[in-house]
Amino acid sequence: MTRRRLSISVVLVAGLSLVSCGVPTSSEVLSIAESELPTELRLESTTTSTTTTTTTSTVPETANETATTIAEVVSEPVEIYYISANRVVATNLSIVSPATTAQVLAALVSGPPSGEAGLGLRTALPKSLDASVFITKGVAQIDTSAEFLTELTPIDQRLAIAQLVLTFTRRPGVGQVVFSVEGEFVAVPRGRGDLAKPGTAVSFDEYASLITRASG
Repeated sequence: MTRRRLSISVVLVAGLSLVSCGVPTSSEVLSIAESELPTELRLESTTTSTTTTTTTSTVPETANETATTIAEVVSEPVEIYYISANRVVATNLSIVSPATTAQVLAALVSGPPSGEAGLGLRTALPKSLDASVFITKGVAQIDTSAEFLTELTPIDQRLAIAQLVLTFTRRPGVGQVVFSVEGEFVAVPRGRGDLAKPGTAVSFDEYASLITRASG
């Protein structure tokens, strides 16, 4: 009886041993704490270092970069005549080149420049002046509205005509000026006070007596 029990116990123990040593059928991943690892593996784990390489990307400058071109504004000096104490004086203004007759006329109408360059100067031309300039064979025809002369005093009439004649005859290709109102030629005062007949062209020399030097 005793021997039989012993045999059974041995068989049971052997069976348990086979079960515990068999290939596991579970697919579960087991996490093993570092403290449970063999000493050799723990040392290898602590001495392994990871090297991180940082790469700096530099964008190269290319020769095909778009160049921003700034257009250069070219100006030219234009001799404009303004009024100083009932006389006329030459003033040099810079106007975008090539200076057109419209630009020159606008400079006359708008008056002298601000600051020291225009100190004590004025224009006799009304701000509302409606005028056109046509140049043919060296003669500039200045056509205006009827109000141009009627709005001005006799002194300013002569000075306004002087401003126009002296300024435009200093432009390249212009030697004389003739005046018209709405297409009809009119008489205008000369520098010495007499009238030029309608359709008669006047020149720089006929108003030179009104020129004075700028003060300072």
